[in-house]
Amino acid sequence: MEGGKRMNPYRGMRFMVLSAVLSSWLFGCAMEKSATFRTAPEHYQPIIEQQKAGISPDQNFLRKLPDMTAEELEGLGDTYIKQDNLAMAIAQYNQALKMDPARVVTRYKYGVLLLKTGLPKEALGQFQTILEHDEKFARGYEGIGQALLQVGDDLGADQEFRRALSFDPDLWTAHNYLGILADRRHLHLSAIKAYQTALAIKPREPRVLNNLGMAYYMNGQYAEAVRSLHLALQAGASSPKVANNLGLALSKMKQFSQAFDAFRRGTDLAKAYNNVGIGLLEARRPQRAISCFEKAIEIQPRFYEKASENLTYARRALAKQAKQGKNMESKLVACL
Repeated sequence: MEGGKRMNPYRGMRFMVLSAVLSSWLFGCAMEKSATFRTAPEHYQPIIEQQKAGISPDQNFLRKLPDMTAEELEGLGDTYIKQDNLAMAIAQYNQALKMDPARVVTRYKYGVLLLKTGLPKEALGQFQTILEHDEKFARGYEGIGQALLQVGDDLGADQEFRRALSFDPDLWTAHNYLGILADRRHLHLSAIKAYQTALAIKPREPRVLNNLGMAYYMNGQYAEAVRSLHLALQAGASSPKVANNLGLALSKMKQFSQAFDAFRRGTDLAKAYNNVGIGLLEARRPQRAISCFEKAIEIQPRFYEKASENLTYARRALAKQAKQGKNMESKLVACL
């Protein structure tokens, strides 16, 4: 099915799943290989603890502190990263780079943070500066690729990820990005190969396993998708998207009870019933789908508009089925 698109006869229906997103995981995996994280200087720890507690640091105490070196500023930024205080981390890295512009790893961390905060053009400049200092720094090319990916330049991003791999073939994140780009072009077999290469380098990486599972799904290989998504969950995937993706794949295999359990793991009860109802309708089981949509509406009336539209589709499908003289399911049939 390389290069092909599958038509969905139910494309107008209102899904309440968390989308089957092939996430680029920009921040979580991008720093782990090249960047060594330090700890803030000991005399700054009280300030960090005060900020963490929402207390403004004492200005007299701050004036008594010694001037920090670029390395210490980087360490302070790293500490803020661990606390998920990105604004303060950016400030420390920026100050460190003013003191020592040639600090490649500091600049790389700074660039990744700019990506994380939605500033791809600013990040692009940082990664380009890195390569002026070290043209073999593979993560610099990968960073440029990520920035281009954020601004919609898929072709340029593809080229940069391949340049990164020319300097470091074991950069599993770059293989993962190439898989994402292939999936976006509906080249799912190429995407599968890219994810498999990433997993050969980084076995049981849940983020790549999720992407591989969805590449299988979009290529119509539902059993393989289920296996990969199960592995992602077993490997510690925490995103609700993974459970929802598993529900989608199980629905395609007509394993609706298991699909419901997967959807329930990733979302609330009403949405789980709605999602299973859509799978049942696609499988031409409108009576059971009607039961599921009715349960969704009963549990959460605020979703009435979305679920009721699906219920309308299901009732029309049931009427059409009856008109064509096909075998109808019992009116008493349960949703699951």
